[in-house]
Amino acid sequence: MIRKIAGPFREFGFAAGLLYAIDRVLSSLSPRLRLHAYELMVQPVSSKPLLPGSMGKRLVVREIMHGDPEIALMPVRPEILRARIAQNAICLGAFKNTTLIGYMWFSNTSYDEDEVKCTYLLDRASESVFDFDFYLFPEHRMGLGFVALWNGANEFLSQRGVRYTFSRLTRFNLASRRAHQHLGWKRVGIALFLQAWRVEAMLATLFPYIHLSLTKSGRVRLTLKPDVLNQ
Repeated sequence: MIRKIAGPFREFGFAAGLLYAIDRVLSSLSPRLRLHAYELMVQPVSSKPLLPGSMGKRLVVREIMHGDPEIALMPVRPEILRARIAQNAICLGAFKNTTLIGYMWFSNTSYDEDEVKCTYLLDRASESVFDFDFYLFPEHRMGLGFVALWNGANEFLSQRGVRYTFSRLTRFNLASRRAHQHLGWKRVGIALFLQAWRVEAMLATLFPYIHLSLTKSGRVRLTLKPDVLNQ
């Protein structure tokens, strides 16, 4: 029992471990009680390949259009897919031969979070995107899928004049954190969201810093800036 309780603190550190423990206790009481701990990150888009020539050509990365059959293969709830399409989000897929092995989504100008009532605004909208839902199918997670998909995404974005991509990282997702450290990620902010049925409270390091939402449509707006990359 002691090892089970101490596990999150060993894995995440004291502060994040405490947040994780609070979230687990809340969600055990009701699925509508949650504590989300987010790190908001920015990553430079590189025009240089992440893989050597021959390795980079083993997988094909291309845009998946909203009517393509690959959309149905994604483990995403239909209402969330509809919301992404309504936001004109772009999806890139990585293909081995003709098999979809992974995908990622991008949104221009802004992105409406689907876990909490928050909209992320991009300060330099003409040269920035917000990336989300980076997913590799389980049977392809031990190969080059992660780097190959980012390699293709960098090429796709740099050709369109995009210099920065922002994202939201769950504080407890250590695997994603480690994988992205090699891509030059830097943190631009932290946000905590406490959900209690329709009520949602936010505490963040970005303006407006504190927000309370009492209605379904009461979304907080956080503006993301890439300035930390120049520090």
